[in-house]
Amino acid sequence: HAIFQSLREKLLALPGECEVWPGHLGGSLCGGPGMDMKVSSTIAFERRHNRLLALQDEDEFVRQTTSALGPQPPNFQAIVAINRGPLISEAVALRALSPRELLTRQAQGALIVDVRTDLQFDDAHVPGALCNPAVRAGFGTKLAWVADRDRDVVLVGRDDADAIHAAHLAAAVGVRRIAGYLEGGMQSWREEKRDTASIERVDVSALHGQADAVQILDVRARTEWNDGHIPGSVNVPYHDIAGVPEGVDAQRPLAVICSSGQRSAVAASLLIRHGVKQVIHVADGGVGTWQRAGWPIERARNVPAA
Repeated sequence: HAIFQSLREKLLALPGECEVWPGHLGGSLCGGPGMDMKVSSTIAFERRHNRLLALQDEDEFVRQTTSALGPQPPNFQAIVAINRGPLISEAVALRALSPRELLTRQAQGALIVDVRTDLQFDDAHVPGALCNPAVRAGFGTKLAWVADRDRDVVLVGRDDADAIHAAHLAAAVGVRRIAGYLEGGMQSWREEKRDTASIERVDVSALHGQADAVQILDVRARTEWNDGHIPGSVNVPYHDIAGVPEGVDAQRPLAVICSSGQRSAVAASLLIRHGVKQVIHVADGGVGTWQRAGWPIERARNVPAA
């Protein structure tokens, strides 16, 4: 209700040429549902194109905005406390680790998070690492879901600057137990000729060509799955993957899909950690791409209309 009143009484009262620079973008937890990926806008543009601003009824505005809210990561209240509290100026203590030291940390239980692009991760990564690109919107949200606040995290980037940047993003969502980063990035790992792992990567067209031979796991939110999904697919949101999902055979090929390839990248790395033998990352598109190609789509039954 306060947001509705603030929009009406303050923001929409501003002149149309007034520029809007949001503090959050689409894909971020604090950004909320329906946020665009644009980095800026104007009051006039939002008046004309923002569907929620056209709602005159306050209760309907509240219903529509809250019904689309997604689940919150376990440490959400800690994130709120950080945002409400004083500015945290002290830097996260970071230690540069050699490949040998990284393996020691991993053996002690540290979570290895690879912050390079999902393409780079698919090609080669530290075995057992989790994929979460820091260059993508929503890095902090995804990390808040998969990183236990009481567990050490070790970051792997393209280089040192990559990992250090990711550490600052992690601190913003309360993940401050950064045990270190791989000094020199993946290049140092390769130079020591350490073992690497890889993930098969296909586009949506290739998935369609082999759909009868693989299992399909849809890792989008349940509401997205209800609106339309590939027939026969199993739905488990990426942040709920805590083992081999029910209905999935860990011994058979499993294609992992979302709406763009971003959430499926995180999920694919999680599934490998949980013992699925052959994981296929569906990238460069998702279920919407499948639907636009004219291929079959199912919708959940007995789901109330939004």
